[in-house]
Amino acid sequence: MNYYLISLGSNINADEFLPKALNLINSDYDIISYSHVLQNPACGEYFKSPFHNQLLLLKSSQENKQLKKVFEEFEIQLGREGKSPERKYKDRTIDIDILSQAKTPLEALAIPLTEPYNQRLMNDWQLPTFS
Repeated sequence: MNYYLISLGSNINADEFLPKALNLINSDYDIISYSHVLQNPACGEYFKSPFHNQLLLLKSSQENKQLKKVFEEFEIQLGREGKSPERKYKDRTIDIDILSQAKTPLEALAIPLTEPYNQRLMNDWQLPTFS
């Protein structure tokens, strides 16, 4: 079994698309816990609207590559354009990223997070107790 730390982000109708993404993921995978949603100002010269971000911890028997492919399909299903070099510079209905993969939940959560919004979410997250 693998444990994954996942990041969700949206800056187009986030109140609609974050719950839809969470429901899609939860329909196929076992979400152990998820953080609150944090709103962040639009960053950089490319983005027009504030981002809403959320972290979640899930377990799956799938390997990273398989899970990434499923998440890319979920993104397209929720209105994000397919993979292209320009895609990272465009507003998005949903962005689903795998931040870590590990054999235990604690190992998955132990990854150093580089983005300040993810660090803040992790610090505020009321995680369950893992034995």
